[in-house]
Amino acid sequence: MQKLTRPGKLHFYILFTLMVCVPTLSVAKTDATQPSPGHNCPETNILLIMAEDLSTSLTFVMQSRAAQARDNRAVMLSQLNAAGVVLKQATSRGAGARTALLINSTILSRTNESNDQLLTWFPLLHSALLTLPDNEITNSADEAIGRAEGILRDGERGNALDELKKAGHFLVCDDLSLPLEAAIKEQTQLLSRILQRKPVETKDYDTLIDSLRTALSYILNHSKI
Repeated sequence: MQKLTRPGKLHFYILFTLMVCVPTLSVAKTDATQPSPGHNCPETNILLIMAEDLSTSLTFVMQSRAAQARDNRAVMLSQLNAAGVVLKQATSRGAGARTALLINSTILSRTNESNDQLLTWFPLLHSALLTLPDNEITNSADEAIGRAEGILRDGERGNALDELKKAGHFLVCDDLSLPLEAAIKEQTQLLSRILQRKPVETKDYDTLIDSLRTALSYILNHSKI
């Protein structure tokens, strides 16, 4: 005859199994709901405004390149400068991107080892967060900003600037911000070459144009009505 398991031993086995498995399931659920940085992409109405900005910026870039073929450095400079102005405006579209730029300004405000100047920016950051939707992305950014403030004000362990960078990354859309950052970098470098009267060739515009086209392609593919 098969030996029966005593109820006390069976109860202990089931309880032990639940104690091991349930925390694991809870952690897995928490990780699944944690938002990923760089996925806060704008709504269609914002994307369409950005499409106008980037189309205008791209036109200025192409006019600057056309002036290069005529060796007209004055027009090259003016058109490329105008392209940069519109391009930087595009990066601020949407509440998330706007707040991320404010966080970046906060990071850049640090000029020495003192925390006092940096801490004066946090009331503005908290106000900016109140303009964002109440969701997991905003909460994650808020938590990172709170940790940064705790490090600076109360001497908690950690790197405040790294926490601010994390907060900013939660609020942007990598598919847009990365090509836009590349475009701004190329526009700045090309502008510097023109101002220094260094040789500029038609091919020197290629990376800038490709970056703008990549960002514009993403926008148009994700804003179809």
